[in-house]
Amino acid sequence: MSQITPRLLASCAAAGLAALSIPALAQSSADQSAAGDDNGRLPEIVVTADKFSRSIQDTPIALTVVTGDAIAKSGATKIDDVLKNEPAVVVQGAARGFLVSIRGLGLSLPPQMGQGAVGTNFDGAYSSRAENASVGFYDLDRVEVLRGPQGTLYGRNSVGGIVNVVSKNPVLDKVEGYVGLEGGNYSLIHGEGALNVPLGDKVAIRVSGAGISRDGYMSNGHDDNKSYAGRAKLLFKPSDDVSLLLGVEHSALRGQGPGAVPIASILAGTRETTDVSVGFQRVNSYKYWGELRADIGPGTLSILPSLQITKGRTIGAFGGSLADSLDPKLTRQEQIEVRYASQPGSPFDWGVGFYHYKSRNITQAVSTPCQDVDGNYVIPAAGFSALPVGSPPGPVASGTCLSADQARAESYEPEIRRSQTDGIFGQITVPITDTVRAIGGVRYTWEKVSGENVDSLDLTGALTPLNDEHFDYRAGLEADLFGGKSKLYGTIASGYRQGGYSFGLGTFEPETMTSYEIGLKNKLAGGDMLFNLTGFYYDYSAFQLVIANFTVFPPQLFVPTMPGREYGVEAETVIAVGGRGRFNASVTYLDSRLDGLDGFYVGVPFPNSPKWSVKAGYEHAFEFGNLRITPRADLRFSSASNVYPETTVVADTHPSVQNDYATGDVSVQVAFSDSLTFTGYIKNVNDQAIKQSHFFGYAQLAAPRTYGLTANYKF
Repeated sequence: MSQITPRLLASCAAAGLAALSIPALAQSSADQSAAGDDNGRLPEIVVTADKFSRSIQDTPIALTVVTGDAIAKSGATKIDDVLKNEPAVVVQGAARGFLVSIRGLGLSLPPQMGQGAVGTNFDGAYSSRAENASVGFYDLDRVEVLRGPQGTLYGRNSVGGIVNVVSKNPVLDKVEGYVGLEGGNYSLIHGEGALNVPLGDKVAIRVSGAGISRDGYMSNGHDDNKSYAGRAKLLFKPSDDVSLLLGVEHSALRGQGPGAVPIASILAGTRETTDVSVGFQRVNSYKYWGELRADIGPGTLSILPSLQITKGRTIGAFGGSLADSLDPKLTRQEQIEVRYASQPGSPFDWGVGFYHYKSRNITQAVSTPCQDVDGNYVIPAAGFSALPVGSPPGPVASGTCLSADQARAESYEPEIRRSQTDGIFGQITVPITDTVRAIGGVRYTWEKVSGENVDSLDLTGALTPLNDEHFDYRAGLEADLFGGKSKLYGTIASGYRQGGYSFGLGTFEPETMTSYEIGLKNKLAGGDMLFNLTGFYYDYSAFQLVIANFTVFPPQLFVPTMPGREYGVEAETVIAVGGRGRFNASVTYLDSRLDGLDGFYVGVPFPNSPKWSVKAGYEHAFEFGNLRITPRADLRFSSASNVYPETTVVADTHPSVQNDYATGDVSVQVAFSDSLTFTGYIKNVNDQAIKQSHFFGYAQLAAPRTYGLTANYKF
């Protein structure tokens, strides 16, 4: 049997845990009931997706929204729960959180290497860390999902789209708040609440918090959820023309942390793992932000600064080795955006701005082989990572045992990565006729990436800085049809994702693409029906694809770029039925392929891009005096999709493919008043094992069947 050195195994184990950040398929489950007015009509939802406040149906972007009330009633605490029913959205598993993929574009890089293709903004501040998607989903106003490249408005790393998480702001005119409790299987206990208090007629404060404790889904106790978070926001509004909002938030991840299940166990229908029951995670995030708004002349000046600091440590077993990872040892993100934009009632919409972002990320890892039952250190057999199915040999007397003095810890001293972005942007919508308008937007970005290694994987010293400049654009037309009941729009837009440093092998180039999109938004049946249709084509000149090679030392995660293309169609509808019913559905078709590189990856589809996905739900309210009972059912179907890129097109039975699946949720909500509601639910009712990632014989899975009861009281 071939030998693997302790250093190589340690390298593989630590990089293996890091590579669990490489995304894959995950469809989630959380109720998102659609609330209407007292007559059961569909509500008018106002968003700020294009930096203007307007109706979702009047915004020329493929866009959906999940309301804060729906999130609270469902007990959703993570982004996969929140976005489960959104068209063309797949939530990807990551080592300590979740990342979003839209139309097959998401994160394909571990966080120490690069950024995702979908930007996630919390209260207007971009966050590069996946941990924020695991906590922070409490006391929300809404979550907006923008599909398609948004480079002119949001900058780089928004090739696939944007997720805007908007928490509730303080209000000046009343004391209000809520309390929510939840219990369920896997010993789930979850609580959250908020309190808004005016401090005179010009100042108000809102404080909120949440905590959750749940046992792990895996046999060794991993994949649990122990977290808590708190937020405080202060509003000062001295006049109608000026407001200042300040916020501070702290979130913490605890418990045993993430884990992965051997493919052999998944095929056997279990979540058993041979990895030992050790490990913990300690991740703390701190955020400070503000927003100053002032009406000056014909426009409104907005200044949005923020500072985010994340520190963490995770210990866990992977493939028979124990990895101790300080990822991040420290991440510091500073940013500020300054905008000056037209006010409501202007003859046309316009806006200009400046954006600055600076980050510093430090990671460090220490690994050592695990011990068997006799106290010997164990190295799994050589070549285990190439097995097409099954798992690496576990840490119980299989493989090569080393004495304690032979097996020593291997330390990767800090890897330091720095990123700085500066950009200027402008957008305008100009009337051509009473019903036709031209859309235009530009952004110019200056990027700088730098870093250094301190004895990291035998690579030492400063890295050559990467400097880049990029021009993004958006152009199109929109037209009001049928007396304003429909909106037709068409756009051409560019997309850009920054380059960076590979893990153990050189640098990689930026990702660039051009998008062509046409959309039709309709209000039908007197406002009782919404029907939207979108078609798009993506032309990729450079698609970033992460490739792992752990058969060499140092192990490598490198990122080649290659041409590719994707086209798709999305249809979605919401219908008010009989005054008390609500039906929602979406159908998405995607066809993607890579053109390949050096004969590899030719015809391979984009990761996380199922050809067909269907999502549908129905709820109906039954009233008995003051009592309202609302049962709801949701269905999700997805055709097969790759959760990890293979060098050739593979069969649906391959371990790196999530096969066709269908699952759903059911719930019953009982409302004793508008203030007090109880909801019982079952999620993933048929207990589907849905892969979130695949990595050398292991996979992360979405949540199994869960059930529970939530109680919410608003005052």
